[in-house]
Parts: sequence; structure tokens; C-alpha cells
Amino acid sequence: MDGNTGFRYSARVAAEAMSQILRLANGAAFSGGLNPAQWSALRYLADTVPEARTVTDFAQYHATTSGTASQTVAALVRKGLVERLPEPGDRRRNRLELTSSGHELLQGDPLGGIAAAIAAQPPELQRALADGLEATLRTLIKQKA
Repeated sequence: MDGNTGFRYSARVAAEAMSQILRLANGAAFSGGLNPAQWSALRYLADTVPEARTVTDFAQYHATTSGTASQTVAALVRKGLVERLPEPGDRRRNRLELTSSGHELLQGDPLGGIAAAIAAQPPELQRALADGLEATLRTLIKQKA
């Protein structure tokens, strides 16, 4: 067996495992009255620095258009989960913040089970998994562009 065959097998096994994980995640993604994009926005706003909590930054992170990201955020504002705050020094920009209801709902994040399964792994495996998945995502985004 050449090295290339082993690599393809390994990549194929990893892709299949990702497919199974995605299937599990998608089964729970429509919960709490939110769709997957809305859950992603809540996670983004909870985890990112305040300066990057804008519709434009979320659109870039989520690899979508500003219009689609704006609709996602507008739905979360209507549901009382996110609020728009004027950006000091630039009244055209709004900073997005989770409300207490948004923080509370995020406690039931459907990705919580997957995150817990990853957290149960040794730290070096967690880092390798995160690095590998981020690199794979960057490659896929470049291919899409």
C-alpha cells in the first residue's frame, strides 16, 4: 500500500465521521424555536470580542451575505434574544449584544452534547481536532469562492 492510499482512507474515514456528527447536530438544530443560523449567531455573539459583534462581522464568520446575516439578526432581535446598541463614535454601526434571554437560551445549545464529547477527549486531541477542522473549513471556503 502506498502512502497516498492510506491518506485517502484516513480522509474518507474522517469525512464520514464528520457526516455522522453533522447528522446528529442537524437533528437537534431546529430547537428552542431557532434555526441553525440563529443558533450560530447566538454562539458567535457569546464568544467573540465586543468590537466584532456586528452584522458584517457575523456575515464574514458565517460565510454568508450581509443581507442574510441581517435577516438572521433581525429575527433574534424580534425574539428578544439580541439587542442592537449604537456604536460609540459611529452612529451608522450597531453593536449586537445577547440579552439575558439570549444567554439563558444558549445554555440549551443543541451543540452542547457535541462540545461535551470533544471536551471529554485529551487536550492534545481537542487541539488537533480544532486545528484540523478549522483548516478544512478554510479550504472549503476557498474552493467555494
